[in-house]
Amino acid sequence: MSKSNSLKGIVFVLFSFLMLGCTSSYESVTQVDDTKAFILLTGNFENASLQINTNSPITLTDSIETFMLDGKKVAKFEVTAGTNTVKVFKNGALVVNRKLYVTNGNSFEVNVQ
Repeated sequence: MSKSNSLKGIVFVLFSFLMLGCTSSYESVTQVDDTKAFILLTGNFENASLQINTNSPITLTDSIETFMLDGKKVAKFEVTAGTNTVKVFKNGALVVNRKLYVTNGNSFEVNVQ
């Protein structure tokens, strides 16, 4: 085998590896859990009652889990994606009556006065 043939062979192999390296790709996908929708209650909701759709009302006492968001106290409730009716009662009076459309992976804030 002559020098020129072995040089051609090496160039061919290197060129083949270069072409294979340029044609393959790697893709990394990070997926978040966006299969849930939420209602976020803010404002003065303590000792009120929350009713979502036709479910039984929930009394919002100190035992309800809350967190601080942008300096506001927030209570988070999971709802089904789509149209939801949210009612908040305080001292027997209806103070919030909203029909909301919430999509998967999103939250809708409802302020209680």
